[in-house]
Amino acid sequence: MTQMSAVALPSRGYLLSQARETLAHAGVESPGPEAEMLLLHALSISRARLWSDRAAPVQDEEAARFARLLTARASRIPLQHLLGEMPFHAAELEIEPGVFIPRPETERLVEVVLEEIDHDPDDRTSGGTLVDLGTGTGAIPIALLLSLPEGWTAAAIDRSEKAVALARRNARRNGVEGRLRLEVADFRQAPPGGISVPADVLVCNPPYIPTHAIPRLMPEVRDHDPREALDGGPDGLDAFRAIAENLGAWLRRGGILALEIGADQADPCMELFGPLLVGARVARDLAGMPRILTGRRGTR
Repeated sequence: MTQMSAVALPSRGYLLSQARETLAHAGVESPGPEAEMLLLHALSISRARLWSDRAAPVQDEEAARFARLLTARASRIPLQHLLGEMPFHAAELEIEPGVFIPRPETERLVEVVLEEIDHDPDDRTSGGTLVDLGTGTGAIPIALLLSLPEGWTAAAIDRSEKAVALARRNARRNGVEGRLRLEVADFRQAPPGGISVPADVLVCNPPYIPTHAIPRLMPEVRDHDPREALDGGPDGLDAFRAIAENLGAWLRRGGILALEIGADQADPCMELFGPLLVGARVARDLAGMPRILTGRRGTR
């Protein structure tokens, strides 16, 4: 009687190739890099180890774990939810469902703030206070504190208790919990007690998607990010109007304002904030789109 041969295990390279095709067919924008990140996560290995031996067999348990991740991603569950973490500028963030996922363009917001602070060397070295409105994971203030001297402190608010709890964990994870105060509050209202305002720097990545445009967003955003972090009202400008109306309560005269805006919102946002700011400008992101409005609060 002939002995049956064992079924060959799939290789790393084979699984990676099949995963690319699966994600591409599902409409994922970057199927190659995402397939690789999922496989690295499933195998708990480094990228160098993956590519040093693509022919290495993948054991059944690991292959099954990868298959579950791949199926979830093909259903357009966000990659960050599956990995549970992500890098953001100088920070490493924990991510969880129900809290807005930071986008790469928001790293440009952090860079613009640092550029504005560096315009006056005394601002950087003497320290100051910054406030983030609608902080989500805490990405913006954590990244800024990691890039600024110890004399800088921050406060951040969010309407979501879940978001504030996650931001606290991320502050601890990145070693800035002693410099970052977090509160559950709505930036459309007066600043909550305990937060040092008016601040030297005010930052915000507000909801700015027009309500009617939300159904056309990618499924990862439309179906998984909190609606309140996306919906900017009929024209996308509701949050900007609230910030402009209450700017004096949040930001001192001469203080830096930096806002992420939609790529088609430069003109209406300049109309709102231009009269309130000195040196108002709109910076472009890495794709060349006008995405960051900044300037210093004037006398109004």
